[in-house]
Amino acid sequence: MDLGTWLSPVENRDGRLYKREDLAALPVGVNGSKLRACEHLIGHAARAGAKRVISAASVLSPQSAMAAVLAQRHGLGCTVVVGGTKPSTAIRHPSIRMAVDHGASLEFAAVGYNPALQSYARKLAALDPDAYWLQYGITTPPAAGREELRAFHDVAARQTANLPGSVRTLVVPFGSGNTAAGVLMGLTQRATADRPERIVLVGIGPDRRVWLADRFAAMGLRLPAYEHLDLHGSGYATYGDKMPGTADGIRLHPTYEGKVVRYLNERQPEWWTRRDGTTCLWIVGGPIS
Repeated sequence: MDLGTWLSPVENRDGRLYKREDLAALPVGVNGSKLRACEHLIGHAARAGAKRVISAASVLSPQSAMAAVLAQRHGLGCTVVVGGTKPSTAIRHPSIRMAVDHGASLEFAAVGYNPALQSYARKLAALDPDAYWLQYGITTPPAAGREELRAFHDVAARQTANLPGSVRTLVVPFGSGNTAAGVLMGLTQRATADRPERIVLVGIGPDRRVWLADRFAAMGLRLPAYEHLDLHGSGYATYGDKMPGTADGIRLHPTYEGKVVRYLNERQPEWWTRRDGTTCLWIVGGPIS
């Protein structure tokens, strides 16, 4: 599978549509929009001469597994930073176990808070001129310019190409914001009459709306209108909560879409309960298998 070009299907299941980015997968079990983004970044780094990938993220995040799998795919070494844990405990998490299975070495920060993890990764990267630091959330480096940002978000933007014109409500999980930014960028490239009337970003972590506005400004693009449901800020669920589940037979990621679907099933907005092919859930990715 060419992760950069393959269009994942939009499936109609009992009148509700699902954009199946979880099917953008490698045989080892990693998948989704973040995998595509990671391939874009690590592939570019490998072509630029990097010899090693450094990644730091929560043990719950698929970033560690993706970094290791794709580093190995491109012939690079990989170092994964985790914190507030020890080897025997860290390896119980699927993402960390997969990272180690694909050749990653582990570095342990004293605490697991993200600022501490990123500080540790920054120090490692500063000591190795041949290292590529994969930023938290699988995103571009802070100094990335307009064209680099647009190229990165175009990976997700291209996936809007087969979104049916019948979709009036598009629901997108909103965590780091990178996939959502790409989806919104792709929608701006469609004719106005062919865009969903309602775009709903469902926040599953700290509020990223300011970041999203800043990112579109940096790309020189107009941010389209959207609605925001804040699961994190409202106290419904924190990022670390897990809500396993399925939607019309599709197994959902417990940290991401699992929360979104449970929330919508409980709140029952009319556009979610309406099964006439006009509402689509963008599945960013599925569980590591």
